[in-house]
Amino acid sequence: RLKKRSCFLFSSVGFFFSCITPSASGGQPMQIYYMKKEKIPIPVSTVVLMIVTITYKLVLVVIGIGILIFGQGFLHRYLEGILPVYYLGLGLNVFCVVFMTVLVFHPVLTKEILKKGVHLLEKLRLMKHKEERLDTYRGTAVYLKEHMGVIVVVFGITFVQRMALFAATWFVYRAFGLSGTSFFDILFLQAVIAVAVDMLPLPGGMGISETLFLNIFRPVFGSLLLPGMVLSRGLGYYAEFLISA
Repeated sequence: RLKKRSCFLFSSVGFFFSCITPSASGGQPMQIYYMKKEKIPIPVSTVVLMIVTITYKLVLVVIGIGILIFGQGFLHRYLEGILPVYYLGLGLNVFCVVFMTVLVFHPVLTKEILKKGVHLLEKLRLMKHKEERLDTYRGTAVYLKEHMGVIVVVFGITFVQRMALFAATWFVYRAFGLSGTSFFDILFLQAVIAVAVDMLPLPGGMGISETLFLNIFRPVFGSLLLPGMVLSRGLGYYAEFLISA
């Protein structure tokens, strides 16, 4: 059992290092490092963080595919100029979710990959040899497989969390006294940016996120486009970055 404060710090570590590494690749390794300091076994933290990452990206995949199937008019009204980037981002997220799900729930394949990875770390003297390490990983994966309700709850919480972040742009829109574009249009436009940039090899999607915002929110914010982008991106990314730091 851990204090909520410790879990908040683990999340802060993940967010901060994801922000400063390409494709958000540094968050989970650094979380594992800090979780190990709290006596959480590496195999357990690995499976837990993979589930968190899968649900985090699955929210984007569900939204992205939903827009693709049911929102063709929305796509062509707002996203005509950035469709290739959107399709690339969605494809990379789908691949990542499928690959990580296989790693968590396919014990034979995972065991072989883990054996090689652990052997390499032991050779480099970054990890001591422990035979039971793989059994702990498998046990954690089996527990989650038998308690799918845990994953459903995590997905639900993650969905609300991500929607809350995307909604920040709507509050900025209303704070400027603007109207005429619906809450859900703005929410999904912000989600589209997240889908497009989430897996690109840029730290925190910096640069490309701002460019896409200026591209697709032009008809929404009009002459207030630049201040709208600065405030929305500040609330949805840089504020969390500074708090995590």
